Amino acid sequence: MNSMAAARPTLAHGVAKHALGRTATIRSVPSFDGSEHSPESKHTAFNGTVTSNAAVVSAMPGSPQDKSPSTVRLKSDLAVDAATPSRWNGNDVRTIEPPPPPPQHESLSTLPEDADNGQWDSTVGKAGLGKTGRVINKLVSDNDALKRDIQIERLRAEEAKQAAKLVEDKMERMMYEYESRLLEANVTKTLLARKERQVESLTASVELEKRKALAAQQSERSWKHELERIKGEAATRVEEATSYAQLMEGRYNAISSHWRDQGEEVKRAVSRLRGAIDAIVDERRADDEKITTLRDLCEQQDNNLKELRGEKEEIARLFEQYKQLQEQDLRDIKVNANKRQEEQELQLQEAREVLHKLRWALNVKQNVKDAQ
Repeated sequence: MNSMAAARPTLAHGVAKHALGRTATIRSVPSFDGSEHSPESKHTAFNGTVTSNAAVVSAMPGSPQDKSPSTVRLKSDLAVDAATPSRWNGNDVRTIEPPPPPPQHESLSTLPEDADNGQWDSTVGKAGLGKTGRVINKLVSDNDALKRDIQIERLRAEEAKQAAKLVEDKMERMMYEYESRLLEANVTKTLLARKERQVESLTASVELEKRKALAAQQSERSWKHELERIKGEAATRVEEATSYAQLMEGRYNAISSHWRDQGEEVKRAVSRLRGAIDAIVDERRADDEKITTLRDLCEQQDNNLKELRGEKEEIARLFEQYKQLQEQDLRDIKVNANKRQEEQELQLQEAREVLHKLRWALNVKQNVKDAQ
């Protein structure tokens, strides 16, 4: 639209220059009767000048006179007032208002006086510097003002183009920034989904490890309980043996004090009791070794159970795969069987049709004499 607006003032400017060029070469031609200084000849020349001025005004398509609701009226027998008022509207377009009508009692003799007193104007040749010349000069100045307005509008159009270009560049930058941010958001979303999947897998692993830790703690508590029980029993037996040894030692002292003759027998009894105590201590040590062996065996059994669970899960997974494979094969077999059954039914249908046709042909040959 900016290019169209720029083309319109250019076209109007060209038409106005062409019209002014034509009017600059117009000359008033006298009549053939030689009465050049008569009022009729002067009146005829003035009429031609006014007509050419009206043609100039009508040939300007972009002039404010075409936009104004009222037009300048030029009469052949009356001069146009030179002081034509003008105004500017809200769109920076200059509008020439119509002049007031001249008084009706003005004499026609003023026209030749204005035409004869004069001087040569560079606009329309031998046009007097009276009211008509002033009107023409006013039109020329208005044309120059319109040219300046057109130039200003061109500059404004260029500024609007530059502003539109800047806005387009800004929009392109904003679109590029929006696309980059959208791409970053998509990448962030993908990374977030990946992190969520990793968190889910790690959560499952943590839950499995928790279950394993709980099972290990349970077995450890059972082992500790059994160890404490065995330790308590061993301590009780050791205390009983110690008290028994002390009792025996007291008896020995009593016996040795009262029955010195039986000292050898008491010594043998003490040695026997010491041997029994040593045997009990050895049994306790053997029990400790058995407890250690049982602990190692329990750990080994726990590892074996874990391996067996893993093998069980692997066997279950392989069984599921085998089951799915067998189900797929069974579905394929059913599909192939259905297709084969449909093909066989189609062949049977065709065979029945051929059989019916053969029977019909045989019946025709039997019933019709001339049939072959």
